[in-house]
Amino acid sequence: MEKIMRKINFVLLISILVNTRLVAQEGGYCAICSREAWAGDSAALNKFMNGCGVIDTVSYDSLRHPAKTNLAYQTITMKLNDGKVVFRDSVYFVADKMPSFNGDDEALIKYLSANTHYPAGEKTTEGTVYVSFIVEKDGSVNHARIVRGIGEKFNSEALQVMNKMPRWEPGSNRGTPVRVQMNIPVRFSIQ
Repeated sequence: MEKIMRKINFVLLISILVNTRLVAQEGGYCAICSREAWAGDSAALNKFMNGCGVIDTVSYDSLRHPAKTNLAYQTITMKLNDGKVVFRDSVYFVADKMPSFNGDDEALIKYLSANTHYPAGEKTTEGTVYVSFIVEKDGSVNHARIVRGIGEKFNSEALQVMNKMPRWEPGSNRGTPVRVQMNIPVRFSIQ
């Protein structure tokens, strides 16, 4: 009798876990978690990958795959464990028309010169901070991060300047606006 009760309890427990998992995926937890993860919340991303689903990344490079007519880009897909695609988007590294800052490079140089300030308290450090970011389809700048820095104060200043940057003219591929990853060097020198 005790063995039968243990089996029944085990079956009930499994049933509860499976049903809870399905309810979580369908309605609330995983849907909320996936939205927050897609927006860049690293804690939500960990929760999503540990319990709700997977994130697939596929890279295409026109040099390695000459049969493909696409330019170099990466597609990121977020799927629930049941296979349902929640989010999918591409980030281009090279596009037919690359994003531009108010039409030309001179405007970008002027913006960086006017808005980048040498950190207070630093007396002898010079160098270049390399920043990577994504120009969105609407021209806004998102996901700025340091690729290579020269110190915490300098890195922080470079990120601050990038995050305050006005909208760019978005990039496009075959006439359609696309997300494009850009890299910019921010030079710090003693004046």
